[in-house]
Amino acid sequence: MADRLTLCNNALAEIAADPINSLDERSIGARECLRFYPQVLAEMLTWTEFDFAIRRVGLALTTNDRLGEWLYRYARPSDLSVALRIVPLVATQATNLPEFGPYSFPEWDALGPRPFLLSEGAIYSNEENAILEYQRNTVEEARIDALTARAMELELAARIAMPIKKSRELKGDLIRQAEIARQRAVAASENRNPRRQTDYISPVEYARMGLSV
Repeated sequence: MADRLTLCNNALAEIAADPINSLDERSIGARECLRFYPQVLAEMLTWTEFDFAIRRVGLALTTNDRLGEWLYRYARPSDLSVALRIVPLVATQATNLPEFGPYSFPEWDALGPRPFLLSEGAIYSNEENAILEYQRNTVEEARIDALTARAMELELAARIAMPIKKSRELKGDLIRQAEIARQRAVAASENRNPRRQTDYISPVEYARMGLSV
């Protein structure tokens, strides 16, 4: 289980610097970790759709200023980084779909993504009482998996190598290590949650299965 101080001390260890007891202490290690850590965390959340940073929330309805384009306007969640998809309320979700066949499950995937627009701090959709699935712009360190935490440590080490050790060679080596670690973390995350591609299914195929579209 990761925590911010441990991540920073592991990064300091990569450059053979002294550990710190607190990020608020008056040392060069604490100062540089405090300086670069927020950047590393923010960039990590853009690497892929990490499961530990994804959440769902019911959107709050606001006054619609685009009635000719969309049926509903919702407030944007304050911690939104990337909007992934709109899903309907549980009460309106299909529950009688077959468990196998040439289609995705559940129905909102099978019929394609629900359209929405993110613009000017608002979310526009034609879905009533919409639920948004999105990636957050912040995350508690304890939720970060081991491979991603390791990639963050190496990325942070690469950032603090020059200010603390004044070594371009060390920084270059850490950049290469960090890139490999990042690729491993992203691959592991995407293998846990593979992206499903919705194939086109013709009405004829549905009819053969006794389904109407």
